[in-house]
Amino acid sequence: MSEQRIASRYSKALFDKAQELGILDVVKENIDELISLAENSRDFLLFIQSPMYKMAAKKKALSTIFAQQHALTQSLYALMVDKKREAFIPMMGERFIKMYNKEQHIVLVEVESAVPLSPDTLKEIDVYVKKETGAKTVSISTRIDTAIIGGITIEFNGRIFDNTVLTQLKKIKKELQIA
Repeated sequence: MSEQRIASRYSKALFDKAQELGILDVVKENIDELISLAENSRDFLLFIQSPMYKMAAKKKALSTIFAQQHALTQSLYALMVDKKREAFIPMMGERFIKMYNKEQHIVLVEVESAVPLSPDTLKEIDVYVKKETGAKTVSISTRIDTAIIGGITIEFNGRIFDNTVLTQLKKIKKELQIA
């Protein structure tokens, strides 16, 4: 079975149970904590993916690390260790967040610009994305890249709107080479 399917099945089970118990937001916070740890700690990833550590050691470590999390979340981590699926815990978390965002009508937007954007520009992007997607909430992450010279790139739901000076220059260069 593929890694994606394994992670999706566990995340779906967690999502469905959390929704049934009415603790979806609590579990989402737990998963945010998991993803943050996975992104910021290479040691954590190496530990859960390593076959050198015994199952009991992994379960104890996960129980200690996530002691403040809800029992449902902790029991899923333990189950994944029992089934020798602990290497998929971070991927399961990412899948859970995607399901949560879809359920809550949250759209993630990545904006790249050459200079920091004003609050008014960010508000315009927020309104535009809500209009295009029907989202209730828009979460915008910004990135500064001076190499694009000017303009912005907006990416959401697999779509990219690129209105940068760098892209325009590349188009002109390509047209001049063809002519």
